[in-house]
Amino acid sequence: MLHRLAFMLLIFGLIYPATGISAEIRIGGTGNALGTMLLLGEAFSKSRPDTKVTILPSIGTSGAVKAAAKGSIEIGLSSRLLTGEESATGLVSLEYATSPTVFAVHAKNKTTTLSRQQIADIYAGKMTSWSDGSTIRPILRQPGDDNTRQIKGLSAEIEKSLIAAENRQGMAFAVTDQEAADKIESIQGGFGVTTLALILSEKRNLRALAIDNVEPTPQNAISGRYPLLKRFYLVLPKEVPPATREFAAFVKSPEGKKILEQNGHAIP
Repeated sequence: MLHRLAFMLLIFGLIYPATGISAEIRIGGTGNALGTMLLLGEAFSKSRPDTKVTILPSIGTSGAVKAAAKGSIEIGLSSRLLTGEESATGLVSLEYATSPTVFAVHAKNKTTTLSRQQIADIYAGKMTSWSDGSTIRPILRQPGDDNTRQIKGLSAEIEKSLIAAENRQGMAFAVTDQEAADKIESIQGGFGVTTLALILSEKRNLRALAIDNVEPTPQNAISGRYPLLKRFYLVLPKEVPPATREFAAFVKSPEGKKILEQNGHAIP
């Protein structure tokens, strides 16, 4: 698909021309933030063509923190606050946006909302078919993944059912946020967890489901009506190079905020 090709070209640093570059900003981290960072980088480049912004493939939050501490990247993208040990390395984090964590299905699926009980029943293997009779096929993440941790917090029954699903034979697993979205799109009857930000910024053919009839909008997540909220942080070294400082400021600028809001984020 064209949007996938464009995404991969951008991922490998082709946002900017290879000539006339005086500074490079390498950005990597949680996959949920990559699509919007590509859009921010593209907008940033229009007035600063001498700065190359390279968005790396997903390395996760922990990978981002380690890479930023080593100087392998200029900006890390995290979905959590730094630990005390991580802060002791000199890193600082700046929260720049939030977005709902969502259960998603293919856009052609007619389902629009699930109750907590239905979610628990899906993971327990008790609810096995969508309303059209097609088979529900959950896509799971590793137990320590932040999305998994969040949905386990929805209820004790969901946590119990999800743990059982993780140990059941034949379940589909995804390692990265992008792989999870790919499988929800491509596996017939696919059902999994992602973020509204990823769906919109990558133009995914997915539908974000309401929980207990509460829509997963940024406003509902911020207010607490919708129960799942993902926080995004820029992870920066103690000494920030000028070009990196400019990009961080751009993310928080009116133009940056507009891009974030158009792609499923709320601004703290």
